[in-house]
Amino acid sequence: LAQVLAQSHWRWRARRAAGTMTGLCRAVVTSAVHAPSRRSWASASHALVPRHRQSEKVPSCRDVPRQFLGRRQRASLPSPVLQQMRAASSGGMSALTNSMTAMRQLTGGEVIFNMLQEHGVDTVFGYSGGAVLPLIDAFHGKNIQWITSAHEQCSGHSAAAYAKSTGKFGICIVTSGPGLTNLVTPLQDALTDGVPLIVLSGQVPTSAMGTDAFQECPATEITRPCTKWSYVCLDFNQLPWAINEAFRIASSGRPGPCHIDLPKDIVSMKAQVPDAVFRKSALNSGDAPPMMDMAQIQKAADLINKAKQPIFYVGQGTNHCPDILRKVVQKANAPVTTTVHAMGVYDERDPLSMHMLGMHGAAYANFAIQNADCIIAVGSRFDDRTTGVMDKYAPKAKAAGLDGTGGIIHINIDRTTFGKVVTPTVPIWADAEHALTALDSLIKTEDEATRASWVSQCQDWKKKYAFGYVKAPGGRIKTQQVIEATNHFLHASGWQDKKDVFICTGVGNHQMMSCQFVRWTKPRSMITSGSLGVMGAGLPFAVGTQVANPDSLTILFDGDGSFNMTHMDLQTIMRYNLPVKIAVMNDHRQQMVWIWQRLFFDGRYVSVDNVNPDFVKLAQAWGMEAMACDNEDDLPKVVEKWLKHDGPMLIDFKVVPDICLPMVAPGKALDEMILLEDREAIFGKSEEELGEMKFEGLAPS
Repeated sequence: LAQVLAQSHWRWRARRAAGTMTGLCRAVVTSAVHAPSRRSWASASHALVPRHRQSEKVPSCRDVPRQFLGRRQRASLPSPVLQQMRAASSGGMSALTNSMTAMRQLTGGEVIFNMLQEHGVDTVFGYSGGAVLPLIDAFHGKNIQWITSAHEQCSGHSAAAYAKSTGKFGICIVTSGPGLTNLVTPLQDALTDGVPLIVLSGQVPTSAMGTDAFQECPATEITRPCTKWSYVCLDFNQLPWAINEAFRIASSGRPGPCHIDLPKDIVSMKAQVPDAVFRKSALNSGDAPPMMDMAQIQKAADLINKAKQPIFYVGQGTNHCPDILRKVVQKANAPVTTTVHAMGVYDERDPLSMHMLGMHGAAYANFAIQNADCIIAVGSRFDDRTTGVMDKYAPKAKAAGLDGTGGIIHINIDRTTFGKVVTPTVPIWADAEHALTALDSLIKTEDEATRASWVSQCQDWKKKYAFGYVKAPGGRIKTQQVIEATNHFLHASGWQDKKDVFICTGVGNHQMMSCQFVRWTKPRSMITSGSLGVMGAGLPFAVGTQVANPDSLTILFDGDGSFNMTHMDLQTIMRYNLPVKIAVMNDHRQQMVWIWQRLFFDGRYVSVDNVNPDFVKLAQAWGMEAMACDNEDDLPKVVEKWLKHDGPMLIDFKVVPDICLPMVAPGKALDEMILLEDREAIFGKSEEELGEMKFEGLAPS
């Protein structure tokens, strides 16, 4: 009942009287009378259960503190527990203590710390504050690294990047009120990108909850829509269970964020805690993966084998199994294209790689999807940026599905994705690694000559529609040139293979151009905000990636607009001397939006010009090495000096604005692209002269 009250954030007119059930019931009655009519007990209790487990019951009375239990509830407890409680109630505290071995007096904060250790956590990101002090005090002098960011949003993004680059859990700890509300964006980003992020937030004491106390907010109400599970812990005894449950839910099925709200008095409380609480058990791990329907696997194999023009469309659900993916792709001798989060899971230097598809993806990948008679979607979810208008998506695969000669095979661990965007011919609910392993022995192409001809056609598209750009006059540089020069150095030096190289980005033109002009070779090497598209995430992403991979080369390509949003996190770079290499693409614009206003609003520009500081002096003010570059003659040596520098270094690349091509316009099919050859017709010969091609409908979001 106490959980229901706090979760729904109702005001209490009465306080618990001496912690007895009578006092609590009075509080319930009074609160029920004055509760807002739009709330209901059903929805309040329902909110305590994670969305994917709403058919299950909430913790039973045996999880509730003794003082809240009546006689009937006590009778339902297992006999050993009941005997211990009777011993305690009869003054036999010594008997209770003696019956339990290895007890330690711990605060709630220390219990949480020990639980994090038990789950293998070695790093947390966060920011201090009054309500969370009892928790962060437990980290003092201990062996879990605490990384202080410049802002709570930066903490959240850094924790997410830690998870994205390693596949481990990202942990973020913040205070109540604004500390928690500043994490809404990182939580939503983690939810839409499938990141196992766990957030622990401080909260005002339970006695002050619902009174509009200083730095109080209805934390779980705010985070419920942007998490897999959001829970307020109102009982010291629930702390171990809550931590275990967060780790379980965050890693089960498609990963995602969880949030636990921690009232200050609960975390400050002390108790004798048995060591058995911290023992690892099978219950602490994620749910078992789904069981595969082998009949569906056989159907999928049959379609792949008989298809004349198949293609693998691969998402980040395969990042943990690049080897079996490569084996199946090569056995099928079929081209493979990836989403932004899966770049590198299949080495893009391989002839079968069609690189990234989608709105600003490779034209040759889009052509291949539209002409394929069998699309094998593995660990991907048909995001709108990869499909174009749905009425015109994959016409040949849809037709082949009706004929029984091909179709769309969808392999995903999240079965809610089936039919959400595309209705698959063969849905397979499974972990990508398990499904690919099962398919491996069944792949046997029936017509190898036709398959080879299809691969040859894809190679021709790659040559004809390769990524490109128009150079700026007078030896000035563009964003594409900077990224291209960086990629050239990484491959020519052998660093791409010898080192762990991670590239982080903000959001905008530079993000899509990074996808185009870097040849990705390893999974989890592109750290970016995909579905939500968070400007400003680039720098904290770089922090989290470098912390998680201290011996790696971490590069940040950021636009000036994105960088301006979070450049205060340079202090975190310097605080921990993180050797991040920062490239700011400085064109004094939010260029991607500027392009949309030019194309869809007849060049009526609003709120797209950036007033920037001197980025070199800004970095130097933090004690960071920095320099500027504005011409192609200096570019190669500047890139080499930048990447070889021992510590952190920032380069202010003064670039000429450009349009990112190819581009699939809204309302168009995936293969109805604006190509480089169309640049003058849509962009015009100068910034003052609009292009001939007119655009209608809604501009991209």
